[in-house]
Amino acid sequence: MLLIILCLQYRLWVGEGSFAQVFAIEQEIAVQQAKNKELLLRNEKLYAEVLELREAQSAIEESARNQLGMIYPDERFFWLIESDQP
Repeated sequence: MLLIILCLQYRLWVGEGSFAQVFAIEQEIAVQQAKNKELLLRNEKLYAEVLELREAQSAIEESARNQLGMIYPDERFFWLIESDQP
């Protein structure tokens, strides 16, 4: 009976699925979760930069269209003149 208990205790403390192995895996999970959090923050910053660049590009284009009369080659430009007289 004592031999059976010792074999079970050995597996519990040292063998596959032991407390030591579970603790090591939990530590690896914690490290990986921290890395994932850092990468998620980095991705969010990069996405914000992309959105900012897209908005800046459209703002520059809008300004060039309004102030400089920029048109694309396949577009037509119509200039409407308003007059004060009926």
